[in-house]
Parts: sequence; C-alpha cells; structure tokens
Amino acid sequence: MAVRELCLIDKDISSLLEVPLNPSISSLNLHCNRLTKIEGLTTAWHIRHLDLSSNHICRIEGLASLSSLRTLNLSCNLITKVEGKLDNCVFTYCSVLSGLLYLHGAEYKLKYLQLHSNCLDSMNHLLQCMVGMQNLKDVTLSKDGAQNPVCSLPGYREMVLQSLHQVTTLDGVDRIGNPSPLAEDSPMDVPGLEDFLEFLISSDTSVNEELVNCFYDTVPTGDGFKTNSAVPSVIHKAKRDTDPTSESECDSGKENQRHSRILSHLRGSAGKKLTKDTKPKQSDCACVYMQAIVEERDQERERRWKAEQAAKRLSEQVKNLQTRASEEKDLQSLALHTTDRLKEMLLKERSDRAALQTRLQELEERYRSTLEQLEQVHNREDQHKKALRSLEDSMTKAEALRVQQHAEEMKRTRELENKASAIKREVEILRASARQHKEKMQQLHELLTSREEMHRKELATWLLPGGTEFKEAVAKEVVVIEQRFAQKQTDLEQKISDARRQYAALEDEFRMALTIEAKRFSEVKEGFDQVSAELLDVKSSLSLSQQKEKQSASLVQELTAMVKEQKTRIAELLKAKREAAAEFKTRVHSLESKLEDDKRLNLQVELLKKDKSKLLSQLTAQESVIDGLRAERKIWGQELALQGASLAQDRGRLEARIEVLLGELESQKKQNERDNDALRIKAKIVDDQTETIRKLKEALLERDEQIRKLRDENVQDQRKLKQQLEEEMASAVELRDTVEHMSLFERVYADVSQASSKKWQEKAELLNRLESQVKRMKEGFDSKERALIEEKDKASQAHRAAVEKLHSVDDAFRRQLESLQASHQAEILSLANDKQKQIEKANQKVLQVEEEMRQLLEETESNKRVMEEKMRRLTQVLKDF
Repeated sequence: MAVRELCLIDKDISSLLEVPLNPSISSLNLHCNRLTKIEGLTTAWHIRHLDLSSNHICRIEGLASLSSLRTLNLSCNLITKVEGKLDNCVFTYCSVLSGLLYLHGAEYKLKYLQLHSNCLDSMNHLLQCMVGMQNLKDVTLSKDGAQNPVCSLPGYREMVLQSLHQVTTLDGVDRIGNPSPLAEDSPMDVPGLEDFLEFLISSDTSVNEELVNCFYDTVPTGDGFKTNSAVPSVIHKAKRDTDPTSESECDSGKENQRHSRILSHLRGSAGKKLTKDTKPKQSDCACVYMQAIVEERDQERERRWKAEQAAKRLSEQVKNLQTRASEEKDLQSLALHTTDRLKEMLLKERSDRAALQTRLQELEERYRSTLEQLEQVHNREDQHKKALRSLEDSMTKAEALRVQQHAEEMKRTRELENKASAIKREVEILRASARQHKEKMQQLHELLTSREEMHRKELATWLLPGGTEFKEAVAKEVVVIEQRFAQKQTDLEQKISDARRQYAALEDEFRMALTIEAKRFSEVKEGFDQVSAELLDVKSSLSLSQQKEKQSASLVQELTAMVKEQKTRIAELLKAKREAAAEFKTRVHSLESKLEDDKRLNLQVELLKKDKSKLLSQLTAQESVIDGLRAERKIWGQELALQGASLAQDRGRLEARIEVLLGELESQKKQNERDNDALRIKAKIVDDQTETIRKLKEALLERDEQIRKLRDENVQDQRKLKQQLEEEMASAVELRDTVEHMSLFERVYADVSQASSKKWQEKAELLNRLESQVKRMKEGFDSKERALIEEKDKASQAHRAAVEKLHSVDDAFRRQLESLQASHQAEILSLANDKQKQIEKANQKVLQVEEEMRQLLEETESNKRVMEEKMRRLTQVLKDF
C-alpha cells in the first residue's frame, strides 16, 4: 500500500534531492532541517500539504508542478520576497507581493490569504497584486495585534473592501461587521481528511420550517381608533417564566375595576342624560346597553379563561421542550465526549501506526545492514579464497620454476662435465703430444749423436783434424748446425711454453668451472632449502587455511542459519505488523465512520437547537400576541367607557379578529404537534444512533480483547521460540548474548541494533584475531626460514636424497593439491546450489507474501467499498428522514 504521509522532522536533511519521493504522497513534513532551496518536487505532484518550516530557505521557487498544493508552511525561514505559487505562508517578513500576480485568474483556487505580521506599507501595490485573484474570499492583514503598516492608514478597511469585490472577510470580520468563523476550521485544510470528505455529508436536507413573523395590524375604527405603540416592546419583552394563574387573577381584578368604573361612568352619564331627555327612553336605552355590556363582559371572561388555559398548556409545552432540550444537551455532551474519545483514540492509533512504521523502517534498515555485512563477509571469504588460489598458483609457479631451474642446473652441470671431459681429453692429447715431442727430441739427440759419430768417422776417414781447412769447415758446419739447433730448440720451447700456457688456462678454466659449479650447487641447495621451507610453510598455511575455511564455512552456516531465522522472524513480524496495520486501518475506518455519525448527530442536534429556538420564538410570539391581546382588551375597555356607541360596530370586527387569532392559535398548535412529532422522530433517531454507538463500543471492546489475546499468544509464541533458540544454540557460547538480545528485541523492538553490532564486533574481533594469527604465523615462518638458512650448509650432503624426496613430495603435493582443488570445487558447487535453492525459496516466499498482500489489499478495497455503500445507504436513509 502506497505511503500517503511522509514525516522527516529533524533528520539533518540538506537537500530535497536526498528524499525519495513517491508520486502518491499527499502530505510532506520537513520541519527543522537544513534545506536551502526548494527543488526535486516534480515527481510528487499530488502533494497537498507541504511543511518546510524552520529551515534556511531564502526564496520561494520550484512549486510550479504542485497543482494540488493547498497548504504551504514556510515559517521561520529567511524569505523576504513572495514569489511563486502558495496557499498559506506564515511568519515570513514580506514587503513585496509581486508573486501574487501569477495567481490571477479563475483557474487558481486560492481562497484564504494570511499576511499579518509583515512589512506591507503600500496600499496601491497590495490592491494591484490582489485585484485579479477571483476566488479570494478571506484576507488577514491584522490579527491579534500583529498587523502591517498599511493597516494604520485612514480608511484602510473601506478602500480594501471597495477595491476587492470578491473578498467577503477582512481581518476576521465580514462586510456587515459580524465576526466570521476562522478559515482554519475548514475540514478541507486539515491534512489527512481529503480521502474522507465524501463521508462528511451534511444533513441539511431536513425539514426547514419557515419562521413565522407575527405582525400586529392596527384595528381601524370609525372614530380614528389607534393601537398602542407599546405592543412591539411587549413582543420583545415577553415573560417566559411567570405564573399564568396570578397574572390572570390580576387581569381579572383590573378588568372588574375597569367594568365598575365604566358602569359608574355610564350611570353618571345616564343620570345627566335623564335630566336632559325624557326618562323612559333613557332608561330603556340604558338597560339594553347594560345588558349588552354584561353579556360582553361574560364573553370576555370566558375568552380570558380559555386564553389562560391555552397559556397553561403552552407553559407545560415549554417545560416539556425545556426538559427535551436538557436531554438533547446531555445527548450532545455525551456525543461530544464520545467524539473526543474517538478523536483521541484515532490520534493514538495514528501515532501507534507512525511508531510502528518507523520501527518497521528501522528493522528493514537493520535487516539491510545485516545483509550488507553478510555480503561483506562473503566478499572477504571470496577474497580469502582468491588469496588461497593465488598462493596455490604461486606455489605451482614456484615449483615449476624450481623444476626448471633444477633442469637447467642439471643441463649446465652436464655441459660443464662434458666441457671438463673435453678439456681433460685435450690435456691428455697435449700431454701425449708433449711426450711425442720429447721422444722426437730424444730421437733428434740420438740422431745428432749418431750423425756426429758418423761425421767423426767420416772426418776421421776424410781429413785430419789438425788441418786449417778442416777446422774452418767444421767451424762453419758447427755454426750452421748450432743455429739450426737453436732455432729448433727455441721453436720447441715456444711450443712447450704455449702448451703450458694453454694447460694453465685450461686448469684456470676448470677451476673457475668448479667454483661456478660449487656456487651454482650452493645456490641450488639454498633454493632447495628455501623451497623446502616454503613448502613446509605452505603446507602449514594450507592446513591453517583449511582450518580457517572450515571455521569460516561453519561460521557461514551459522550465519546463514541465523539469517534464515531472522528472515523468518522478520517475516512473522512483518505479517503481524501488516495484520495490526490492517486492523488499525479497519479500526480507523470504523472510528472515522463513528466520527461521521457523531458529526451527523451534532448536525442533527444543531438542527434540533434551531427547531427549539424557532419554537421558543414562536412561543414568545404567542405570548406577545397574548400580551398584545390583553393590552388591546385594556384599550378596548377604556375605549368602551369613552366610545360606547362605536363598541357595537367594532364588535363584529373584533369577533372576526378573534376568530382569525383562534385560527392562528390552532395552526400554531398543529405546528407545535408537528414539531413535537419531528422531535420524537429525531429523538428516536438519536436513540438508535446511541444504540449503534453502544454496539460499536462493545465491538471495539471485543476487538481489544481479541487483540490482547493475540498479543498474549504472540508473547507465548515468542517465549516458545526463545526456549527453542536457547536449546538449539546452547553450544554456541559466543552467540548466546545475541540470541538473548534478539529475544528481548522481539518484546521491546529496540535491542536488535546492539545485538547485531555486538555480533559483528565479535566477528570483526575474530577477523582481527585471524589476521593477527596470520601475522604471527608469518613471523614464525620468517624465523623458521632464517633457521633453515642457517642450517643450509649442513644439508648440503643430503642433496641427492633430498632431490629424490623432493620429487616424491612434489608428486604427493600435486596429488594433494589436485584432490583439494577438486574437493573445494565440489564444495563451492554445492554451496552455490544451496545458495541458489535458498534464493529461489526466498523468492517464492516473497511472491507468496506479495500475493497475500494483494489479497489483503483486495479484501480491504472490497471492505471499503462495502462500507462506502453502507455509508451511502445510511446517508440516504438520514436524508429521507
């Protein structure tokens, strides 16, 4: 059901764009905020009542789209100029009314305009801005001492009323000078009553009796007989509570005195006439005249007795009417009391409804916050999983790099071994060549020795050694041979030195290769040690991450269970609140119908008061008629004493007048009987309505009892749920406080935020603990790494066994990783399926709840239509009455 009223008092709102406005909103209250500009109201074009008081607004703007706006409250702002469309603007110090020029024409429905307590000082400007507002009826420029400077001008009221013909009321006083009712009393200006105006049907179609205006005509006579001018004053000063018997006695005594005076006067006049005229004629005329006077006196007494009887009856009727009026007053007071009670109950229900709506919004916000926190936890879990996956990927990459480095090192070692073997072979070849060169040198020495011997033998055979020629030839040959030998020896020495140099370079290269191999072996060993340490760290971190994952999975399961329970409880609470809201709505409708009935009763009571006043005016008129008749009778008696001859002529006229008055009395009696019948019918209607009110009160009491029973059942259900929660969550020590807070929250509707905050604080502490544990483990891993680096030199002897173990561990680790990845993927798939199922179930529940809400809305609409039909029938029946 769409929200019609939005109340955001003191919410620290700085812009209207922050407020989510629904197009169906009819009342918006933004009192005491930090608004500086009127904007963002184009979507909410159904707003009728807008309260922007106690803000920082400097200019009236942004109201062009609000075609349904009836009330605008801009009190306590910073406005100095009225611009734009407005209906009611109070407590703003205005000096210029140029914005009212846009409201000229018959299409604008502005009727009431209050401009008191401002700075308007120009009469011409005021009249120019208001002359085109055709529907303007009530203008207030001065109220309770708060006025404008223009009000102090001479002839201010006459100038305004003469220039503004459409204005009927100025400063709370109409054109005649009578005080007019306040415009704020109009039910149209009360926020929230727009939807119920169709039920405010006035019972103005009752019988309207015409006021009987009694005018007394003067009785014309031949001698210029005139009525007494005191008759109208007697009409206005008629006595209501006088005793008719004493008045009749006094009147009878006065009449007797008047008749005795008339007789004495007649006797005196007759004696004088007897002395003048003849005695027999005078005595006959006197006797006839006396008999006529006596008969007339008897008739007058008889009429007076009838008038006294009628006066008694009228006094009794007046007493009855007074008693009925007192009863009607009691009924009216009772009806007013019931209406006050109903109004108080309605206001209380509205406040309860607003409180429930605010609590429901708080619960929804808390539920959203819990959902957001759950999403954050899921995101953190996903981040941890991503970190695990990245660690696993880095482990696999590190292992692949290690295997590649090991393979490269093995290749390098093989290449170096091959190079070393080739160098060894070259060295052996060089050694063999050196040996061959030595052997050749020996052979050459042997050849030289043999050739020397041969030469000696030849010399011995050829020449004598003591000859000069021999000596010269020998010296020459020796020099040549020595030169050749020296050259050969130098060549051989160079070759030997070159071979030695090459051997030394090969030895240096071999030594360098051995040192590089040793370095590479040490680096490989260090890398192996690091990788083994990292493997141990990764294994420990993997075990810890598995434990954390298990803990997080258990936490997630517990959280999902808690969320499910909270969802079910929230759904139950929402159901209960919706049912309570539906009941409140029905109660509000019933109370409003009762208010309408009470208003109709008040209208009927007012009509009865009017009828009573009419009857009282008729009674006073009749009393004044009686008093006038008495005065006329007195005047007639006096005139009879003076004008005896004209009395016979006026007798017929008086009798006709008396008959007319008797006819009027009979008609008045009939009218009184009709009024009495109407009063009886209305009293019957009032009794029926009081009976219906009593029945409605009984129904309200029964409903209150049912609501109390339902609340008791809800309390019992909550206690049962609390016991079940305590039994189920007995093992979870950390969640006991939250469960207790939740159980208390179901009673008090206030401690959920504390419980949820505590719960999430505990979870944050758990996460902080986990992070601290990870840091500690990292530090431990670093210390272990340092220890392993120190033990690196000791583990160099077990290289081959370690390599074989590394291969086996590598294969086992890969298998474990593959199995873990497969199990993680299976768990993730199962969790995703479970989550999808839960989401589908939640969606189904949401669809069910929406279907139930639609059914409830349809039922409420049908009930509303039925109630409207009933109210129409009742109004039709009341109209018929």
